Amino acid sequence: MIDDDNEDDLLVEYRGWEPKTPRAERGALRDAPLATLTATPASEQARALVAELVKRYPRPQPAQGRIYARDKTLASYQTAAAAFLADLLDAIRRGRSEGWLRCSQRKTDYSGQIVTWRMFDSVRASWQEAGLLDHKPGYDGSRAIGNPGPPRGMLTRYRATPALQALCAERGVTPQDVREHFKFVPVMPAELIQLTKPHHKTPETPTVHRLRADVAALNAFMQQHTLTHPTDEIIHLGWVRKFHKAESLARYRWDKGGRLYSYPQDAGCYQQIQEDKRVQMRIDGEAVAEVDISSSYLTIFYAWIGQPLDTEADAYGDILGPTKLDRVVTKFFINYHFGNGDFLAAWRSGVVADVRKILKKKGIAPEEFNVKRYNLREVKRRVLEHHPLLERWGHPIGGRARDWSDLMFAESEVVIGSMKELMAQGVPSLPVHDSLIVPASHQALAVKTITRQFQARLGVCPSLDVTHLWEF
Repeated sequence: MIDDDNEDDLLVEYRGWEPKTPRAERGALRDAPLATLTATPASEQARALVAELVKRYPRPQPAQGRIYARDKTLASYQTAAAAFLADLLDAIRRGRSEGWLRCSQRKTDYSGQIVTWRMFDSVRASWQEAGLLDHKPGYDGSRAIGNPGPPRGMLTRYRATPALQALCAERGVTPQDVREHFKFVPVMPAELIQLTKPHHKTPETPTVHRLRADVAALNAFMQQHTLTHPTDEIIHLGWVRKFHKAESLARYRWDKGGRLYSYPQDAGCYQQIQEDKRVQMRIDGEAVAEVDISSSYLTIFYAWIGQPLDTEADAYGDILGPTKLDRVVTKFFINYHFGNGDFLAAWRSGVVADVRKILKKKGIAPEEFNVKRYNLREVKRRVLEHHPLLERWGHPIGGRARDWSDLMFAESEVVIGSMKELMAQGVPSLPVHDSLIVPASHQALAVKTITRQFQARLGVCPSLDVTHLWEF
């Protein structure tokens, strides 16, 4: 598995930068999952399909050479073809990237992996020449000498063409049932502390050693417990902590971002499933409770300003209306402001897609959202009527400029501090950004712990919401 989920400095395919990617395509390319290249055929149909692809589109081989060497190469080529095909079909199944899949072009990323660079590149070249693959070349960031491109690079993308999909369907293998025909092997990243946006190789410093030890301890502790779901397969191998905005490693203070991400980040990740499904999980066979820091970013922002948020009232409720949809739109508008430094001024297609994705996770029908109901000038007026301090976001606070990554770090420190405190008392917990999932019998302890951590770090008490299965 290529276990680094980041995009910069992973390329050897130095092509001229082409910034003219149509706006409509950018979201799908951005959301493309990273190829794992670990899947193997698990059904007769899949084995027959892979064998046919290898026969139709072979890897060029020398006429001379020992038979065993040629057989070994053929087996390796077949392994690569199976793994790549499975990832391509699974990218379509996920439905979030229009079938696009990210693949590293750096040879060293394939060292020690199931699929070697030589075999992957042979499969790619053969299928691309046969018209089985769509291709979007990647590009390096502008830090490369002589490269005029953007500050962040982009990995190369591939997508199965209709011709490849039709060939698969003829053998009874479709994107919808790809996981019945291939066995996907989840792999945990080797590096537990990662630098993204932009990507850097994690340096070896005392601070990194401490951060890595904390994550390793949480991972080892969780491995002593079970995480199950009555209907869905949940896979949690461990967490990776991701930091952001390290423009200069020499001056970086490790205080930007810092959330924990469960791996593998795919359909079986507990952080990716809907809230109503999440609370159906079991930890060690016991029902769970999810303790959420209500209005987390807004509470942190108010604390920095020195005017604590009123935690007796719902910070997002009744601003645009009484419904759950109104609340989601309000929260999205405020968090967009925190993330971008400006108020949302237009319902662009990508923004609408993001709102609908949130609604789906909340168990609200995405089609209920209609932009005509939410005039953004009126939305801004009503939000500022309730939270006029938001006008100060983007300006120095306490003599320091702050952005979304500072909010995320403050939140992550509360969450991870709470997890470590609970771990010391033998209680497992699962983070979902601004919430913790714990065994229901330890709900009261989790509430106390999060409150204490938040107050110690930010000087105010947060409002906490607790969700159980019976509330759905």
